[in-house]
Amino acid sequence: MKAPQPVLPVLGVAVFLLGACREESAPASPIRFVDRTDAAGIRFRHDNGKSEAKFYAEQMGVGAIFFDADQDGDQDIYLLNGKQLAAEQDPAPVNAFYLNDGTGNFTDATAASGLGDPRFGMGVCGADYDNDGDVDLFVTNFGADNALYRNEGDGTFVDVAADAGVLGHDGLVSSAAFCDVDRDGFVDLYVGYCLDHTLENNKPCKWPRRDGQGAARRYCNPTNYFALPDHLYRNRGDGTFEDVSEAWGITEKGRTLGVAFADYDNDGDSDIVVACDQTPNLYYENDGTGHFRERGLEAGLGVSNDGRVQSGMGIVAGDFDGNLSLDVSITYFEDQRNGFYANQGSSFFRDVERENGTGEPSDPLLAWGTAFFDADLDKDLDVLIANGHFLDNVEMFREVLVGYEQPNLLYENLDNTGFRSIGEQAGPGLAIRKVSRGLAIADVDNDGDLDALVANLHERPDLLINETPREGRHWLSIQLTGTVSNRDAIGTRVTAHFADRSVVRELFTGQSYLSQSELRIHFGLGLDAVVPKLEVRWPTGRTTVLENVPGDQFLRLTEPN
Repeated sequence: MKAPQPVLPVLGVAVFLLGACREESAPASPIRFVDRTDAAGIRFRHDNGKSEAKFYAEQMGVGAIFFDADQDGDQDIYLLNGKQLAAEQDPAPVNAFYLNDGTGNFTDATAASGLGDPRFGMGVCGADYDNDGDVDLFVTNFGADNALYRNEGDGTFVDVAADAGVLGHDGLVSSAAFCDVDRDGFVDLYVGYCLDHTLENNKPCKWPRRDGQGAARRYCNPTNYFALPDHLYRNRGDGTFEDVSEAWGITEKGRTLGVAFADYDNDGDSDIVVACDQTPNLYYENDGTGHFRERGLEAGLGVSNDGRVQSGMGIVAGDFDGNLSLDVSITYFEDQRNGFYANQGSSFFRDVERENGTGEPSDPLLAWGTAFFDADLDKDLDVLIANGHFLDNVEMFREVLVGYEQPNLLYENLDNTGFRSIGEQAGPGLAIRKVSRGLAIADVDNDGDLDALVANLHERPDLLINETPREGRHWLSIQLTGTVSNRDAIGTRVTAHFADRSVVRELFTGQSYLSQSELRIHFGLGLDAVVPKLEVRWPTGRTTVLENVPGDQFLRLTEPN
């Protein structure tokens, strides 16, 4: 994150007001989200351990995940927690695990699950790393070992990180993601590291007060610490991992905050884009064997259009312009505007935020978690972004437009021609102002549209239920099972062919910021009740083709072996 400026530029005020006027004059949006956190039974409250010592990590959490823990067809929730880093707490805050009853109502199942971890949680991702039929979890922790929770299949989990060889390294660890990068049938693990901040080297940073009364303590800038290398662990297939970072080309030092696996160059294997904070973003291109070459700057992803290094936070991949190639979006610090990188082919991207309607509304906001999903079932990808400032005392140093607590953003996709920011027009769920960080998407009530979970710093999370009117639109949700490929079929690409267009989706883990969405592929079908042709490209390269697939169903597909 960049250092806050002592004086707010006048231009920033003008841009914000212009965006507000445009939002008020825009036609009403059909998209609607409502807050159902309390009604759904979620009582969790995050504790970031904020203290006078102002440990950098206190402001950097927190993540959450949707996953089907018990294989009953609905999406459960795991929420990470923090704690006081320099003092003991009794009782100690712990992570929380909630089981879904299938209708979007949740029961706290933490106590018996083995997931009530008292460490300082940062990020979480999930996949079936041992191919035994259930989803396991990997959790990054600050000031302690990372955790790999093996799902025992009976509602309990066991931390096997030590035996598996993924305990981690010193420093501020951030996002992680599973993907089978060498296509051997087992998911590998990428773990992002931001900087060399530890409990022992916490620095006392100060900044001049705006009232002229000297300087005051505040959270440090990322540039007060050194960047660290990320780590790629190869899954040996026997329950253990080996660190192959250098051997496979993961060698750059960047302040990693977000990680997004996807097949960006359409060659059948998974590449990696890494969102970095005050170091250039990274683009690792896979050669097909799991070995990578870093090409961020030449691909147009490393720095801004005018050559500036930015403060990348969250990241998401998806085809937001409908050309059947996967684009990428990266969230940034205030006054930097979120990046929307349109895939031009030949491993080159162009940031189109100035022309697609996303730039102005994001200008005054500090963005973190992000997700592409079809909120209104009209075949294109809308965008939800979680916002919240980094400095809890930012007003002490400069005038701000929005403050520490900020509203989240929702962009409606205008039939792949651009976006419009609809904000509070999208219902009371988008009127909430908190210090938001992680974001995950899932159909929690199994009604065919996608809902959202926002993880908030030192606060309750927000479960936002999608109540967008259908108006004759249909949907299709697909659960994939690999046989030769990895069990969760991570990396599978599914293309739905309609008379008027084709729509592509790919199955990912991680992405967003410290968080992960459900492991189902979801299509909005618009007014089409049937998908004329559904094409499934498995990670092995095998293809399954189905014709005249009815919509409004949860479809289970198993890879032919």
